[in-house]
Amino acid sequence: MNMTILIEQSQKNKLLLESKGSQFSKIIEKNYELAKKVLEETSKQINMDLKFLITWGATLGGMIGPINDFVHGNYPSLNDIQTSLILTGIIATYYFENQELVKKIYKKLKEERIFGIFMKVIKKSDELRDAFLDFIQSLGLTFHKVTNMISYSFLIPVIPMIYELCVSEIGSDKDISEIIFRFLSFGLVAGTGVSLKQLITKIVKRFRRRQI
Repeated sequence: MNMTILIEQSQKNKLLLESKGSQFSKIIEKNYELAKKVLEETSKQINMDLKFLITWGATLGGMIGPINDFVHGNYPSLNDIQTSLILTGIIATYYFENQELVKKIYKKLKEERIFGIFMKVIKKSDELRDAFLDFIQSLGLTFHKVTNMISYSFLIPVIPMIYELCVSEIGSDKDISEIIFRFLSFGLVAGTGVSLKQLITKIVKRFRRRQI
């Protein structure tokens, strides 16, 4: 009888872990689609093909997803095109050193008379980026460049969910790490493989230690 109860609990925990993991996947995919939409709209506005950035979609989406929420919450009068221009300005500023792209976007932001709003949004983006980088650095992993660290920004929207999962009594550290890794490495994110698995394991252990 006790064995049956243990098996049932184990199966229940596994289902709960996989359910949470699928939520990670949905958030990553949603932000990927947001980045894709933003880049497509901006391409039309600045007459410059930005399709080459789509391969970074999930990584970009991890950063601009929360910023998109901030923009909609604080500047509801902006239309979709203006919001896309602001978000692309964030992408160009943090992820790429293409000065032609940056100049075109900044010029368009000024034409739309929203450059002032953009500067306020980029200040908020700085806070988000710095908080994320500080967190990643605190895990003790070695990165050669900040750009290598920022490539993991697809994790930003799911870190609170990882924390929620870790403070529960569901599964071992290994179980949680494996489930998260499985869904995050589904095909939309950069930095998959051993390095991503190590990062996830570090995050899980960090959050679990806080409960001791």
